[in-house]
Parts: sequence; structure tokens; C-alpha cells
Amino acid sequence: VLIILAAARAFAWVLIIESVPQQLAETIVSWQLSPLVFLLAVNLLLLVFGLFMDPLPGVMVLVPILAPIAHSLGIDPIHFAMVVILNLTIGLVTPPVGALLFVVSSAVKLRVGDIIREMPPFFIAHIIVLALITFIPALSTWLPRVSGF
Repeated sequence: VLIILAAARAFAWVLIIESVPQQLAETIVSWQLSPLVFLLAVNLLLLVFGLFMDPLPGVMVLVPILAPIAHSLGIDPIHFAMVVILNLTIGLVTPPVGALLFVVSSAVKLRVGDIIREMPPFFIAHIIVLALITFIPALSTWLPRVSGF
């Protein structure tokens, strides 16, 4: 895990040194996407990325690229962070990697296949919550705003 984190951090550092996030942000902003279309595209990208990568390396690699774009489109940073984290954590319970499936499997002494068969209702609930947070930013920004952030 530490090797993966180190490689992800090194890759993120190279991207930042080469100004890839800024160039990508300028390109995507020039497409004149609405914030909602951008968030939907980010959801798809992160759901696919989350299938194969743990959340921490995913955040380290993708957030330096996507956050400037979200900022330039006027998306609240707290809202964007919630979307990113929820997307990547859905990957923890989604095959083919699904690290949490193996943890639960060993903890409850069941085969991974048995757990996967029971996952659809929970996966649907995750996707519904993701859609709600994506389409209704106040769900993820209300409490921090009330707390003074």
C-alpha cells in the first residue's frame, strides 16, 4: 500500500511540475461546460477509476487535476470534495478490486461471491446518494456553512 501511495504522490508531483492541471483546466473551461455536466463527467471518471484504485491514491492523483477545473466552473470546494470522496469510496465495495469485500469476507467468514450477490440494494443506495449529493449541493454544504466554514 505504501508503494502505491508513494507512486501516486510522485505521479501527482510530476503532473503539478509539468502544469498539467492548469493546462487541462484551461482546455475544459474553453469547452464551456456547465458545472452539472462537469460533475456528471467527474462522477463517471471517478466511478471507473475507483474500480481499480484505492481512494487515497485516487485523491492524490486526480484532485490536483480536477479541483482547479471545478474551482474555475464555480463549484463549491466542499461540494466537490464530497462528490470525489463518495465516488472513490463506492469503488471500495465494487468488483473487480473491491478491497472492502475481501475485508468483510474474512471478517464474517463468507466467500466474496456470496457477499457480491447481496450487494445490489446497497450499491443502488450508494448511487442514489451520489446523485442527490451531485444534484443538490446544499446537502453537502449546509452543515459546514452553519458551522462557519
